Formats: sequence, C-alpha cells, structure tokens
Amino acid sequence: MDKISELERELLISNAKSVVDGEPIGWFDELYQMAERNSAMIPWARMAPNQIMMDWVKKNSQPGNALIIGCGLGDDAIGLEQLGFTVTAFDISQHCIDWCMERFPNSNVKWMVGDILNPEQEWLGQFDVVIEIHILQAIPDGGIRETAAEQMPSLLSDNGQMLCIGRLDNGCQAILPPPWPLREDWLKESFNSLDLIEFTAFTNPDSPDVSRYYAAWRKNSV
Repeated sequence: MDKISELERELLISNAKSVVDGEPIGWFDELYQMAERNSAMIPWARMAPNQIMMDWVKKNSQPGNALIIGCGLGDDAIGLEQLGFTVTAFDISQHCIDWCMERFPNSNVKWMVGDILNPEQEWLGQFDVVIEIHILQAIPDGGIRETAAEQMPSLLSDNGQMLCIGRLDNGCQAILPPPWPLREDWLKESFNSLDLIEFTAFTNPDSPDVSRYYAAWRKNSV
C-alpha cells in the first residue's frame, strides 16, 4: 500500500466530486476508480474489520443472514463471514465491489452493487443482522439521508438486529463535512419503529476530540 499525504487524499476526493456533478453519493464510484487499487487513497479504509462491530456481534448475535450497507473494501463483511454469518455486502460503487472480489477471491460473501436509497426487493425482511458503519454520516441532509434511514428497518427479519456506528453530533464539534456527525435524537427518531437495544457514546484514543457512537435496535416480530 503506497503512503500518501492528507493533501493528496483531499485533492483526490475533491477531483472525484467535481467529476460527478449533482450526484450527492455518486462520486464514491469515481473515487474508487481514481484510487487505482491504492487503499491509502480511501480515507475510510481500515483494512481490518471494525472491532466494535466484531465485539458487539460476538456478544449479542447468533450466526445467520447478515447485510453490510456500504461495504467499502470488504473487511467488515469478511469479519462477519469468519464469525459464521452468511453475508451479503453491497456498495453503490461498481469499482469498489470489483476491488472487494479481487481482495477476497475465496470468500463466499455475496458482493453486490446496490443503493440504500432504493434497496433490492429481495432483501426486504431477509436479514438477521444489518450493519451500517459511517454510511449515514456520509450522506448529505435535505431528505436524502432521511430516505436512506427509512429503508433500513425494512431489511430486517423478525427479531433482526441493526447496528449503526458513526460520528456523534454533540453540539460543539468543529468538523468540515463530510462526514456530517449525527444527533442522538435524530437517530432515535429515525428508527423509532424498532426497539432500541443500546446507545453508547465514546471517543477513540487517536481522536479524543471527536464524539462517536454505536447503537443497536431490534425488530420485534408481529
């Protein structure tokens, strides 16, 4: 993996956005293409499963059908597969999905191009665990983020669980978006059709000034 400066990364993101004019999330595909398989060019690429996700799922869930919303370079999907889940992972970017398939050619993860604003009908009510990490915060406000949030509960099976992880708007963060930190009351209201399991605020040692959260909900059977 080639190292790059923060300025180089910011220029790449800016160029990707300028190419895709008027598409609030369409620029992601351009970014993945321009990165030319250098993961250092993708700011959110951790190249390992999210540890909070792994710990939470191991503690609270049994293996079943899992869905990763906005899978990025695929490490979270692979982490869930290693825990015994049957995993579907989608991203809006074809270049991203192609990259995942190249990285993990022996995986049984079902990699798909998809859009949370218009999810596949075959996904509705099918997943025991739905994972969203840093996706809602990357979608601009003004109805688009709300539309994405409205779709997510419909993907859960009866008693299915949804885990969301992101930046928390605590009212005093000075962050140039994106990402747009999310308010706790907005999250709880957006998913009020589900039962809240927990909502936990935290900070990471490497960025103690940034408030974050993980939150989980359950869909009760009717």
